[in-house]
Amino acid sequence: MRNFPFEPGPFGGPPPEHRRRQSHDPLGRVVFPTSDEAVLAVRYEDVRAILGSASFSVEALRLGHADADLALARDAPPRLVGSLMNSDPPDHTRLRRLVAGLFTPARIENLRPRAVRLANDLIDDMGTPPIDFIEAFSEPFSAHLILDLLGTPENGREELVRHFDGFTFTSSLTLAERARKAQEFNRHVIALLMRARSAGSVKGLVGALADARGGDGKLSEEELHGLIYAIVTVGHGTAVATLTRAACTLLRHPDQFDRLAAFSAHVPSAVEELLRLDIPGEGGQPRVATENVDLPSGAIHRGELVLPSIASANRDEKHFPDPDAFDILRSPNPHMTFGYGHHYCLGASLARMQLQVMVGQLVERVPTLRLAVPAGELLYTNDGATRGLTSLPVAFDALRPTTTDDNGTAERTTK
Repeated sequence: MRNFPFEPGPFGGPPPEHRRRQSHDPLGRVVFPTSDEAVLAVRYEDVRAILGSASFSVEALRLGHADADLALARDAPPRLVGSLMNSDPPDHTRLRRLVAGLFTPARIENLRPRAVRLANDLIDDMGTPPIDFIEAFSEPFSAHLILDLLGTPENGREELVRHFDGFTFTSSLTLAERARKAQEFNRHVIALLMRARSAGSVKGLVGALADARGGDGKLSEEELHGLIYAIVTVGHGTAVATLTRAACTLLRHPDQFDRLAAFSAHVPSAVEELLRLDIPGEGGQPRVATENVDLPSGAIHRGELVLPSIASANRDEKHFPDPDAFDILRSPNPHMTFGYGHHYCLGASLARMQLQVMVGQLVERVPTLRLAVPAGELLYTNDGATRGLTSLPVAFDALRPTTTDDNGTAERTTK
């Protein structure tokens, strides 16, 4: 039985232990830092079956395996952990119904022009290289889009932005400091909600959630706070890690970067491949089997703690030929980065849009972008939940002028 988390692979990638287990031990056991034992599922078919089954409970995990939950999830105070991520039907169904309409592809697409303008502004302000891409682009790009989604007034943003550094996976804050940051952030969000209510309603997620709080959906105050906290911690923290890892992968493959600069129509396909390869952690949330379950690779017994590794499933060679290769034209690409089943990530449309805008604007505006240090010198975090870069030093030559109009639409097309 191996201790978990495993040592990551090259460039912070999935551990080599995944490949060994896919071949010889697909439902092998591991030991968490909390001393909890769990079954680690590493094959695509098993992971998909677990994610899609009602026989595996995330709520039972929260109630019966709290220490393991905190070791593998983010370090949020238990009362602030988002209910959507830690509940089963029917509560999960009720909460998802209330929130799902706020994350529709159409609503997210309305953010694209703003995202393009923001990306161009950040590129214009990059300064003299070398620079840290996380500080110059990933963090502010994600933070401001999340605040746009929340509907935060411009005059209140700077106060909120100061709290965002505690929610990124590169944060050096301790558990106690993160908890304090979370409580401070929640107080500011409550104040924002009070303003939204006094005005009757506001545009954005906060206003819509405030309306849901007083409507027939019966969203409790605690659920409301938990949902907003989860949107920020998952929406921002995961986005920063994913944006940064994606940029790094592109820069480690300059031939693919150059290909995208010449053929921008490949950006959506490239984004799907980046999502497959660059999931910042194992990806799956731990679950408890509520009954005996037969999976394609073997049996799981009632009461067993199970961790489905999406990172491993995304590199299962039975579903992804040459799984470790970065192929921007890979098709089909049935990755499970956003999960599967009733816990499928509500933020999938937002994550895709962010990556498409970032990649599209970088290859258009900064075609000479490159790593400022050898790739082997980059440092990665590995806390069991995430594998993110601590910094990403980059260099570039002159910037190209933007070729997008005020609506974020390309004025010229590149084949």
